[in-house]
Amino acid sequence: MSFSSYTFYFFFILVVIINYILPKKHRWIGLLVASYVFCISADVQFGLLLLTSTAVSYFAGLWIDKAQDRTIKKRFMLLGIIANTALLFVFKYLNFFFTTVSDVLAVTGFDWSFRGMDILLPLGISFYTFQTISYILDVYNGVVSSEKNFGRYALYVSFFPKLVSGPIERAGHLLPQFYEPNPFEYQKFVDSLVRIGWGLFKKLVIADRLAVVVNTYFSEPTSFFAPQAALAVVFYSFQVYVDFSAYCDIAIGTARILGIDLVENFDRPYFAKSVTEFWRRWHISLTDWLRDYIFIPLNFATRRKRSKLYQYRNILIVFLVSGIWHGANWTFIVWGALHGLYQVFEAATKKLRNRWIKKLNIDRKSFSHKLFQVLLTFVLVAFAWVFFRANSIQDALSTVRSIVTMNGVTGMDSWDFTKLGLNSLEIGVAIHALVLFFGIEILQRKHNLINELNQQPLVFRWLVYLALIFSIIIFGFYTTYLPEDFIYFQF
Repeated sequence: MSFSSYTFYFFFILVVIINYILPKKHRWIGLLVASYVFCISADVQFGLLLLTSTAVSYFAGLWIDKAQDRTIKKRFMLLGIIANTALLFVFKYLNFFFTTVSDVLAVTGFDWSFRGMDILLPLGISFYTFQTISYILDVYNGVVSSEKNFGRYALYVSFFPKLVSGPIERAGHLLPQFYEPNPFEYQKFVDSLVRIGWGLFKKLVIADRLAVVVNTYFSEPTSFFAPQAALAVVFYSFQVYVDFSAYCDIAIGTARILGIDLVENFDRPYFAKSVTEFWRRWHISLTDWLRDYIFIPLNFATRRKRSKLYQYRNILIVFLVSGIWHGANWTFIVWGALHGLYQVFEAATKKLRNRWIKKLNIDRKSFSHKLFQVLLTFVLVAFAWVFFRANSIQDALSTVRSIVTMNGVTGMDSWDFTKLGLNSLEIGVAIHALVLFFGIEILQRKHNLINELNQQPLVFRWLVYLALIFSIIIFGFYTTYLPEDFIYFQF
């Protein structure tokens, strides 16, 4: 069930009704049943794997809490993490591992071909595996106590609004809400509906429209010229953000209607003035996870070694993990490595850049300087997105080469963007929708638009609601292209 399908909203309406019919102390049961129905609607095997991962981490948490000896606690902690990581490895990385081994052997002269096994990637496995690992580590470190109620813990892992693509929740934030969910509030209900509507607008009107151009180009990148390649890269940079943030808007909105608050996952990342700042604004729950469970422990382990090289190494490790977490392909590993290298460069040259800014008498607060930083950061991030989206390293390099060499830039055909799958009218709709989207992002920097909307007269509010609804229907559902799955469903 996709968040942009009719089926999901029929399902969700039924869940909301049952949720508020049930006594408050038993609502978690209805949400648990709904979450497993949501999961097994894709495949029954996904539900069985989810239950296995849940049971492993649940009992690991209990045993860690009960153990008195620190060594025994550590063994249970490692057992739980290894078991959950092994499940993730088998279902997501096993084919990639054997294919890589086969390629390496081929280089050394051994002829061992690997056809690959038919393994279906389970729904949300990367996200809930990180949640179970964080739970085990939090119990081990005494951040939280182990959850004694298996059902509530199972809901923590499987809660359907965030199951497929996050946000990645922590036990200390989410579990207590299943004991004491927020009461129904009419205004919060309306605000959540608006947020869901905005998420649908972003997904159906913007992201899916951009996807036509992106998919057409990256299916055969060598068939297009530099201007078309550049447009595809820029459109993908916007698509991946709009698509993922749309999912998070719908997830957070649906959860709030059910009385549960999920963490925010984005904070206008394309207004970041450095790649380091970008990662404080992009996929925040993942960034926080990587910081707390990988970067900080690595830094602590090397605390006696004063060389900054160890810190730079730790940054690279973190973002290599981020790349591998996203997908079993060398393209994702290169994407992660690029972001790691960007941040190492920023950290290593910080003092030098500060000296030059002071020497050139550049006003850091000036609009031109901030704009330059934002544009440079976007270019670096967009360059990395090429590898994230491309089907292979060769395709990514072909795209970069085409843009850098300005392949065919003087020919009229190279400026015919309708060859990328959308006619001029549809491209115009996409651009106008993007302008509206980023205009709202700019306004949200200093204003809470939902609160300001609530203060307007009823007639004006309903005009906004109806404009949003009809925009989704006219420009989202009644189009010439097919709807796309959310990008992060594949992770």
